[in-house]
Amino acid sequence: MDKGLRRLVDAVAGARLTYGEPVRHDDRTVIPVTRVRAVGGWGFGRSDSGAKKKDESGSGGGGGGYVDAIPAGFIELGPDGARFHEIRDPDRTGRLLKAGAGAAATLIAGVAGARRLRGGGSRTPKGLLNR
Repeated sequence: MDKGLRRLVDAVAGARLTYGEPVRHDDRTVIPVTRVRAVGGWGFGRSDSGAKKKDESGSGGGGGGYVDAIPAGFIELGPDGARFHEIRDPDRTGRLLKAGAGAAATLIAGVAGARRLRGGGSRTPKGLLNR
């Protein structure tokens, strides 16, 4: 994450983005925990030195981003101490399989492309050239 964006997120919310409000029941306290991801970017413009009108001198600006949070678990505080309980993501296995399949397809395409380049162009069966 960009250092400036990290400082902004820390200044605005700090730990409030990651830890929820504690919930107390009898002698136990539960603190929800989330995994937070912040992504953003800034844009600028350029000047057009060949502009004919004053309002056509350049363009640009902008910026944007988002913050995403998913449950990670909870901290349980009680007479016997503190423990973190992870909440498993049910979609994690599916995402890992999709990522693995995408990586394998990329690797296969890269190897095939490298072989084709090394071979000096396209490989046409000899029988097709004699027609």
